Amino acid sequence: MQIFWILAVVLGLGFSGSTSAAPLSGKLFERGTKTPLSEVSIFILPHKLKAITNGQGEFSFPDLPEGPFSIVVNSAGFLKLEQQDYVTGRDPVSRTLYLERASYDAYETTVTDKKDRRDDSRRSLKASQVKTLPGSGGDPIKAIQNLPGVNRAAPFSSQVIIQGSAPKDTVYMIDGHEVPIIFHFGGLSSVVPPEALDRVDYLTAGYGAEYGRALGGLVGVWTRSPRNDRIHGQAFVDLVNAGGLIEGPVGSKGRFLFGVRQSYVGVLLKAITSGNSKFNLTVAPTFGDILGIYEQRLTSRDDFKIVSVGSSDNLSFLLKQPADLDPSLRGQFETNTKFFRLIPQLTHRHSEITTSRWSLGVGRDWINFKTAENNFAISTWSLTVRGELERQWTSSWTSQFGLDNQYTWARVDILLPSVYFDGGVPNPFSSGELLQVGLDTKSPRLGIFWRNEVKASERLTLFPSGRLEYVRNSWSDKREITPLARMALRYQVNPGLSYRAATGTYTQAPEERESSPTFGNTQISSPRSIHGAVGFERDYRGGGSRGIRWSSSAYYRKFSRLVIPTTDGSNYSNSGEGRSYGLENLIQADFLPWSGWVSYTLGRSLRRQPGQSEFPSQYDQTHLITAILARDLGNNWRIGGRARYVTGNPSTPITGGIYDSDNDIYFPIRGAYFSDRLDPFFQLDVRIDKKWIKDTWILTGYLDIQNVTNRKNPEQFQYAYNYSARDAVAGLPIIPTLGVQAEF
Repeated sequence: MQIFWILAVVLGLGFSGSTSAAPLSGKLFERGTKTPLSEVSIFILPHKLKAITNGQGEFSFPDLPEGPFSIVVNSAGFLKLEQQDYVTGRDPVSRTLYLERASYDAYETTVTDKKDRRDDSRRSLKASQVKTLPGSGGDPIKAIQNLPGVNRAAPFSSQVIIQGSAPKDTVYMIDGHEVPIIFHFGGLSSVVPPEALDRVDYLTAGYGAEYGRALGGLVGVWTRSPRNDRIHGQAFVDLVNAGGLIEGPVGSKGRFLFGVRQSYVGVLLKAITSGNSKFNLTVAPTFGDILGIYEQRLTSRDDFKIVSVGSSDNLSFLLKQPADLDPSLRGQFETNTKFFRLIPQLTHRHSEITTSRWSLGVGRDWINFKTAENNFAISTWSLTVRGELERQWTSSWTSQFGLDNQYTWARVDILLPSVYFDGGVPNPFSSGELLQVGLDTKSPRLGIFWRNEVKASERLTLFPSGRLEYVRNSWSDKREITPLARMALRYQVNPGLSYRAATGTYTQAPEERESSPTFGNTQISSPRSIHGAVGFERDYRGGGSRGIRWSSSAYYRKFSRLVIPTTDGSNYSNSGEGRSYGLENLIQADFLPWSGWVSYTLGRSLRRQPGQSEFPSQYDQTHLITAILARDLGNNWRIGGRARYVTGNPSTPITGGIYDSDNDIYFPIRGAYFSDRLDPFFQLDVRIDKKWIKDTWILTGYLDIQNVTNRKNPEQFQYAYNYSARDAVAGLPIIPTLGVQAEF
């Protein structure tokens, strides 16, 4: 380039004193993403000319002297750009410039988004910030497992356990509409492609009145708006799955996004279980997802969006018949869960102070479990309706009136033995009476709510709310109408310190099997709970972007009318009670190039049944500690690690077996419910990312290793057929995932 500069001067291509002038224009983009950069200064030296880019990244110099010059761009957060150039004559010149970020791996630990946050019980994870967290496998939904209050589920479970509640007490949503699952088999991946997500919401004790039907809490994912500046795309492939996404404008007002993903994780799991003679995969577990989004501005007051999402999750395996297990458990097993949702959404701004939001969730669910001899299948049509009218009455009082309804029509076909199951220990399958059921059911579950936000003073904000729930059992025509009161407050001491408190009553309809006429009890009622929570948030950053943030809260839940199994012929009753309480802390730190967080939960979860003293619940985990540390290594390299320690899961000890000579089987003798524990769980995960930045696209390589130490964490006890001995069954070993992603 220096040779070019010298030749240009020698040959008289121009000099600063030339009377000729040529116009220079162009565009400035972020390198790799091709995002237009606005409000950036561009200098022409040595002529001391300056231009500032507009909203489209455009710039112009109308009178550039003929000859050589330098284009210089030096903007905060980007590498300095200095480019040699020249002009001859008076012909217009156009240039496209690409400015490279100082780092594309800047790791942010922000997990609480206060913008537009109605509910202080909610923690939001921005997908763009947390999808590369160690241990999350690139999935922002899995990242919620790092938050306080999220109990660790079983290794092959796809459920989230919140603050000691049962897994079934957690509701999952996509854009505010309930879906049966949010994770695939084993929690390996979420059902929505991570690249299409805006944020993940996690609602805990004391959550607001706009949601219901969950004793524990909610996990909701929200899809983002497609980009409409140009066509964008990305594709990825790793050892677990592969997929891609494309998005862009449609006409002048529309935009679209389409993504697919398909797994081949079964190949990896077959290798993991190949040394176990008792558990052999014969058909690889698979999952697949498809997502489509279309969004359009209809008028200046109306926005329309429609989301279609489909997911399939399948696992088939062969369980051999070893001598020391239940003789009835052998042969082919298969479980499959599929669902589809179409979610149209309309937002109408009536005026500056009134807005209405309406959406539907229309779709189907299929849940199947098959063995060589038994079958359980549910096929469901689902319609969910959400509507909300928001009105700002005064500068200090805003209300939301809304409805949250759910209608389901299901076909249930069951051929299973009815087995007594309590204390987490089932009787042998062969001991149960084989029942065959085929029936249709419909379940309306309706809810209306009224939520208020009242600014009582400059510092104090009150949130009085109410909700009314209606549930009907189609088998017995049993109806329940339940008023639910909720209240929260926020006290803002200063911009860096706030306190919160919340309480409320909650209810959740019993599961279909619990209220069915064959397997359950048609007269059981909906369980209830009372939540209470107090806490604070402290920001030590002083208005900056780097520093320490600390949030802490204490929670208490009281459960009543819990559904428990019985031996009196009624199958189930509402005789269960319980409580859970705990203290949660989350400390986040950002000090480039280091960043991370520490999450700690100290909690108890207890239950009570007739004739028994209070005992730990199956989901009681006293200590739950998660520490994450990441470092930006420069040149778009980053490394991060996660360490997680959890108190071992409770277990009901079996003190022996009773022989049934008529059926040639042993029945377990249960000790005190959940009075034993597995050894503590510990796992160390590591993730390494590297980006290669080109002008119009980015290539990312990543290595995500879960359970780096290959620790054999005990997950459950396996007993001999006569319950005379037991072994601990270990969880998954080390799982490395190597992959690449390209985006343009």
